[in-house]
Amino acid sequence: MAAAAAKNWSGLVNLYLGQERAKRPASSQRGSLTKSHLGVPLGMGAPAAKPTMRFMPTYRLESKNPLNKERVENIIKAVMNRHYNDEYMFHPKHSLHMAAQVSEEIKNRIKLDNYDRYRYIVLVTVGEFLMQGLYSMVNFLWDAEKDGFVTYSVERPSYFAVCTTFYLYYD
Repeated sequence: MAAAAAKNWSGLVNLYLGQERAKRPASSQRGSLTKSHLGVPLGMGAPAAKPTMRFMPTYRLESKNPLNKERVENIIKAVMNRHYNDEYMFHPKHSLHMAAQVSEEIKNRIKLDNYDRYRYIVLVTVGEFLMQGLYSMVNFLWDAEKDGFVTYSVERPSYFAVCTTFYLYYD
């Protein structure tokens, strides 16, 4: 009997629910207004579903530990002045490694402050004064309220060093 009821989709549903669908007379195509399609009176059907619980959103939009721009400026100044002092001599190969080392140190020291939900981009540019010009442009799509940058430059008679740190809010 179960195999016969499972020949069509509604038979499978009824078999799953543990009910066998009542056969309708072939002459009547209209349904009853007082009985459901299962032959149960409409007011006596399945128990009412429990109301669903509605919760308020709990995701925080603001950072618990927002970035302190003055603290970031102090970190950049301290690291740049320590590495690019009067004793430093510009050399193209050595300056490349030094810029990478300085940018990594700045990024790690900023991360130690545990600013919540921020990502950092640290650019260090070192160049020699040889009667040339330098133009640089960076373009971002960012939130003006939460994202920003800090720039610090060191100029000596033979070279210059510029550090730009971008901080981007990431939720």
